[in-house]
Amino acid sequence: MAEVLGRRSSRGLALCLGALFLLAACGGGNGGGGGGGASSTDVTVWTAWGSAELKAFKDVLAPFETSSGIKVHITTNRDSTNQIANGISAGTDLPDIAPGPTDPVMVKDWVSKGALKPIETALGSDFSAYISNTYPALTTAPSGQADDPYIGIVGGKHYEMMVKTQVKGLLWYNKKVFTGQAPKTFDDLLAINPSQYGAQKLFCAGFSSGAASGWPASDQIDNIIMRQSGETVYTNWIQGKVKFTSPEIKLGYQTFLKEVSPANVYGGANTALSTPFGNAGDPMFKTPPGCLFLEQATFIPSFFTQDFPSLNLKAGTDFDFFAHPSMGNSQYDGNVNGFYDNFAMYNNTPAAQKLMKYMATKDAQQIWVNDGGTLGAIKSLNYTDPVFKNAAAVAGS
Repeated sequence: MAEVLGRRSSRGLALCLGALFLLAACGGGNGGGGGGGASSTDVTVWTAWGSAELKAFKDVLAPFETSSGIKVHITTNRDSTNQIANGISAGTDLPDIAPGPTDPVMVKDWVSKGALKPIETALGSDFSAYISNTYPALTTAPSGQADDPYIGIVGGKHYEMMVKTQVKGLLWYNKKVFTGQAPKTFDDLLAINPSQYGAQKLFCAGFSSGAASGWPASDQIDNIIMRQSGETVYTNWIQGKVKFTSPEIKLGYQTFLKEVSPANVYGGANTALSTPFGNAGDPMFKTPPGCLFLEQATFIPSFFTQDFPSLNLKAGTDFDFFAHPSMGNSQYDGNVNGFYDNFAMYNNTPAAQKLMKYMATKDAQQIWVNDGGTLGAIKSLNYTDPVFKNAAAVAGS
């Protein structure tokens, strides 16, 4: 995995939505809860996960609770960052374990205030195994640098432990509709004639996601820029060091607009803007198919099967993906954009340390991937799902 960047740029998100609105105009959880563990055999954990993701987390925890005698108290909290920030300011109790913040400025601030505890302390002698077993892009700062707050590294120490990851920028398709070869270049992709396969358009898209609407478009632009101009340009851009008017960023947006042009996207820009991201691929499975491809991350198959239960869709048999084709700059073809789930430790208790050590193990992360819908952060896990096995190969490329 040449690069995994889990942070979205709100600056990029605003502009990509503006571009889409222009196309359209032209016709073209539970809160609060829980401070530190109630006893030496209790751990409080906040997570944003619900439904299937929460069930999978409970499956991961079950062997730990049985073997250790430690009780894990889970609170689903979809606003944990703000609530923890308020707790830090007020000096009130914090959960023992919760996701680390996504804002690099906030990461540094919380480290300076002592709220985040080093993962080196949490894992102790197991830390070196965690580093060697985990995808390097999730644990390693750029060469010669002591800081990479985007992955929780400050002053050479790690403050976020990665437990799951997803690969972005994959092109999903209905295997019974698209029977051709995966294109080698982006130009080859755009040259595919959807009518040859009985489809209306080349791409489906759905950028609606409530208050967070637009992030799928932002992900696509991020992927384009990383693969056209490299991770250095991309990182400097999201940090505000490269302007939107720079040639590299302008090229990225121009390329994205080719994908969502009226000629290429199902339903046009209005449909792309109003369609929930989870339903964006539905036209691929309808008769006649509305599109050939959907660009999305590895989590999307669960939405395919959820939306078409009567079709009994199977990964690798009914749908599959190919990696994003080359953008014409071979030195960046190996760049993989993605995101991850992390845990940080806010109370350095023996029980919290034991749980952190457990979640860093192959056994724990194997349970996560066995439940489906995700890749682990550890490189050497066993994937029985052919789609996720292929995605793991992309992540490790």
